[in-house]
Amino acid sequence: MVPFKKTFQCMGLILIILTLTACPDEEPCTEGAAFARKIDLIQIIPLQTIYNEGDIITLKTRIPAQNNFFGNQVINLFEQTNDYSARLVLSSDKLFTGNQLTFIKGFQGENSNWMEVEYNSTTNFYELEIKIKLNKIGNYSIVSIDRYEFQGDDKCNIYTLGSNIEGVNSDSNIVFTVQ
Repeated sequence: MVPFKKTFQCMGLILIILTLTACPDEEPCTEGAAFARKIDLIQIIPLQTIYNEGDIITLKTRIPAQNNFFGNQVINLFEQTNDYSARLVLSSDKLFTGNQLTFIKGFQGENSNWMEVEYNSTTNFYELEIKIKLNKIGNYSIVSIDRYEFQGDDKCNIYTLGSNIEGVNSDSNIVFTVQ
């Protein structure tokens, strides 16, 4: 019975030591965090119902750094976050898979449906422009419930802006065929 008691005591001591040396819980940062929705910030040019294989379309967005999207007060997203490239998280990667992308403004993010929208200090806009050569034949149905993330550091000043591709149908889809 004594060895069991010593083992139990040792386990208790180890548990106490781990508890004392563990990192304290960090409080979630809500300073400056905000969410807003602004429709039709993303464009596909030209948006058609039928394209031919090899056609080139443009995915484009321009967001003014200074805006009132997050309430009545005008804020400057760049000054609030110091974010040189906001992340655009698109709901679907169907447009990018199997097609050729050429970035005119901005660049590819970590995932195929993440795009980095670069801050242009000359225009004071966040800008993304991608030429997409449609190489993949077939029917496209692209859900467009998308979001921008403006985050200057890893913990605070997170501004999330929901949007969509201009011209979505009532199901939040863009539908077209490449033949």
